[in-house]
Amino acid sequence: VERRVAQAKNENQNLAQFGQYRDPHFDYSNFLHGSDFQPRIVDKGDNKKQLEMSIEMKNYKPEEIKVSIKNNELIVKGEHRHKGDNSFERSFFFKSTTLPPGTQVEQTQSYFTDGGQLKIEAPYVEQKEATKSVEQKEAAKLVEEQKK
Repeated sequence: VERRVAQAKNENQNLAQFGQYRDPHFDYSNFLHGSDFQPRIVDKGDNKKQLEMSIEMKNYKPEEIKVSIKNNELIVKGEHRHKGDNSFERSFFFKSTTLPPGTQVEQTQSYFTDGGQLKIEAPYVEQKEATKSVEQKEAAKLVEEQKK
């Protein structure tokens, strides 16, 4: 029981890095623990936060890796080619993850570290209020129309 309480407390601390108001449609827990990207939100000062992720890429050179984002989906592809005297070898790499709401995808940057890690960084903006459902938005719209 104590272990479960500790796990729940740790999970809440992990989710707290995304701010008080989180999109109920996004699986933050799976984002944190369900991928190889090792994501975390880092406080950069001046009320600015950044999403930082890293993934092991020791067997690849920077020119063999392509990082792209489409519809909030981060995609990392790699192709390694090795030509020997009498052989030709190719290996492929593919990883993807959906980025959390608030990630400023148009400002995403990626680079290789000396230790063979691919680092991916993007500014992260916390939601300032709870996400309203379509029904809540429609109800608010009706109330506004009735006031007129």
